[in-house]
Amino acid sequence: MTLIPELPPPKSPAESEWGIADVLPRYEDITQDGRVVLTSLMQGLGAAVWRGMLDKQPAINHLRNQGVLPILRRVAVVGEPGPFSAAEPIRYRGTWRLAREESGERLFLNMWLEAWARSGSTFAPPAPDAPPALAGRVFAEHVVTKPFASKEERKVTRLEAPGIPPLPEAVHHFEATEDLLALAGGAKLTEADEVAFGLMHTDSNQHVNSLVYPRLFEEAVIERLDRSGAPDAGRLLVRGLEMRWRKPCFAGDRVKIPLAIVRDGGELGRVPGARALAVGAFGDVDAPHCTLAAWFG
Repeated sequence: MTLIPELPPPKSPAESEWGIADVLPRYEDITQDGRVVLTSLMQGLGAAVWRGMLDKQPAINHLRNQGVLPILRRVAVVGEPGPFSAAEPIRYRGTWRLAREESGERLFLNMWLEAWARSGSTFAPPAPDAPPALAGRVFAEHVVTKPFASKEERKVTRLEAPGIPPLPEAVHHFEATEDLLALAGGAKLTEADEVAFGLMHTDSNQHVNSLVYPRLFEEAVIERLDRSGAPDAGRLLVRGLEMRWRKPCFAGDRVKIPLAIVRDGGELGRVPGARALAVGAFGDVDAPHCTLAAWFG
């Protein structure tokens, strides 16, 4: 069992390339014990893949001019123990693949990303011969669609752009947003406090930013563990994360966060060293805006 799907072999010269970007982390990206906050790794997709590779692809720009865009639908992130320094740049190495659902119902633009950095402490110089260590990995699934078209015209089942096949050869399995909640096993999802979204939670895509959900979810889980008297609540950090979106939230929305916390069970094995698994949703569990599974260690 793994959170990061295997990278398929390249089907074209463009897919065989990797984008590289060095990005200095912010102080808040590294915890006091030197571990990387998982959501901070998402910036590597923009630096290494979007700006480093896809903005230079004529086919992607051609599709964008047609109103055809890849919309983020699923993210999986796994972090390594470190420690790492906020004073050392993280080297991101990423690539992408086009894929189709076996039925032809959906097309995907998927991305894989690795983050590497020298081990060390923020307030101590790194050893001059310290080799780069893996800090984390990211998988991002995007569904190709026409988000600004009418409802009847949004679905995209063929890619009409130079240099790429109309139907990608690679097959990718679509997993429903609600299916992620099954990781809770027999544990019942109970409601946490409501969250009210404001403009501070949004971005230029005109809805709540994708990285807001895991932060609010992690805060809700730590609060619940602390109220239950868990002695390690303040020392836990998400080390594995999967998110899936069904629809966005907007400024002014108020939603509940039903969640369940599992301390043992086979699903903890997806992230080595995990001590707790939290599974939850934003909104109604039968038709959620977003579902999350977070492995804490």
